[in-house]
Amino acid sequence: MPASAQSRGPLHRETGILLQAALIVFTYTVVIGILNGTDVTDFGRKTLLAHVHVGTLGWLTLCVFAASLWLFSQGEAPGQRSMTAARVLTAAAVLALPLFAITFMLTFGIARPIAGFFALAVILGFFAWVLERLMHVGDLTTPHWGFLAAMGTSVVGGTIGVLLALKIAEGWRVLPKGGEDAHPATMVVGFLIPMGLALAEWGLSWPKPERAGRAGFAQMALPFIGGVMLCLGLLLDFIPLTATSTLPEIAGIVIFVKRMWPRLRAVRWFERSASRLAAFSAGATIFNIGLMQYFVMRYEGDFDKVPDHQLLALDHVMFIGVMTNAILALMLATTDGIDAAWRWAENAIFWGMNVALVVFVGGLLADTDALKQVSTPVMGAAVLLAIATYVYRLQLQAEARHSLATEGAPGG
Repeated sequence: MPASAQSRGPLHRETGILLQAALIVFTYTVVIGILNGTDVTDFGRKTLLAHVHVGTLGWLTLCVFAASLWLFSQGEAPGQRSMTAARVLTAAAVLALPLFAITFMLTFGIARPIAGFFALAVILGFFAWVLERLMHVGDLTTPHWGFLAAMGTSVVGGTIGVLLALKIAEGWRVLPKGGEDAHPATMVVGFLIPMGLALAEWGLSWPKPERAGRAGFAQMALPFIGGVMLCLGLLLDFIPLTATSTLPEIAGIVIFVKRMWPRLRAVRWFERSASRLAAFSAGATIFNIGLMQYFVMRYEGDFDKVPDHQLLALDHVMFIGVMTNAILALMLATTDGIDAAWRWAENAIFWGMNVALVVFVGGLLADTDALKQVSTPVMGAAVLLAIATYVYRLQLQAEARHSLATEGAPGG
C-alpha cells in the first residue's frame, strides 16, 4: 500500500471517497463563483444559496468528515462495529450533504428541511463516532480537541439551520427572531474557526501533532466559548454578548501563535509544502478574527449594520483563506508519496489562489468592482486546478491500493 494512503489509517478508503466527492461537488461552487464575481450574469437567491451551501456542506464538511475519520482512527485500531459505522456514515454523507445543498437551488418548500434533517442526522452520526473513538486514540492532541469543539458546534448550527428551513417552508416559529443570523454565525465562527486552527496545526506539525497540554486545550476551548457566546447573543438579540464574543477568539489565536511560532517562522514560502498552505491558513484566521473585531467596534456589536459586501469579505477569508488552504495542506501531505503527480501545479495553486484572494477581499472591503472582477477568474482557475490535481492524485492512490490488493489475493 502506498505510504501516503497508509498514513490515513485503516479507513483510508473512506477518507479517499469523501475527499474525492468533496472536490467534485466543489466544482459547482467555484464555477458559480467565477460567473458571479466577474458579473457575467446575475444569479437569483436560490442559486447563490446553493453556491454557499455546496461550498460549506459539499466541500468543507465532507472534508472535515474525512479528516475526522483519519485523525480518530489512530491509536487503537477501530473494531468491526466502528469500521462498519464509518463506512455507512461515509456513504450517507456523500449522498445526503450534496443533496441537501442542491435543494437550496430548487425550492424554499418542505423538501429542503426534509433533506436537511437527513444531513443533520449524518452530522450527528459523525460526531457520535468521534465521541466513541475518543477513548481509543491514545494521547489527545490539540487538533483532536479542535475537532471535538467544531463538530459539536456543527450539530447545534445544523439544528438551527433545519429549524430555520422549517420556518421558511411552513411558517413554524420555533426560533427567536435572531435565528436567521445565528445559523450562519454559528457555522462560520463556532464551527470553522476551531476546525481551521485544528487543521492548520495538523498541517504545520505533520505527520504527528503534539500532545495537547493546558495551552493546547485552552487554544481550542476559547474559540468554542466565543462561538457559543455569539450564537446565544444573536439568538437572544443580546448585543453585549455578541460584542464580547470575539475576545475568547482573540485569546485562542494568541495562544496558537505562541505555540506554533517556531513552526510558522520556519516555513519556506517559495518551496512546495503542506506547511506553507497551513501557515497561510493560520494567517487568514488571524485576519478573520481581526476583521470581526473591527466590525464589533465599528458597528457597536450589531452585525446587522455591517454592509453585505464586507460580510462577504469575511466569509471568503474563512472559506478560502482559512479552510481551503488548510484542507489542501492535508491533501498535499497525504498524496505526496505517489511520485507527486502534477507537482508543477502546486505553486500555481498556492500563489494563484491566495494572491487573488487578497485582491478579491480588498475589492469587497473597498466595494470596488474592478478588483473583484480581475481577481475572481484567477482565484477560480487556481481552485479548479487544485480540484483536478487532487482528484487525480487520490484516484492514483485508489488504483495503487486496488492493484496491491489484487496482487495479494490468493491466485493473484
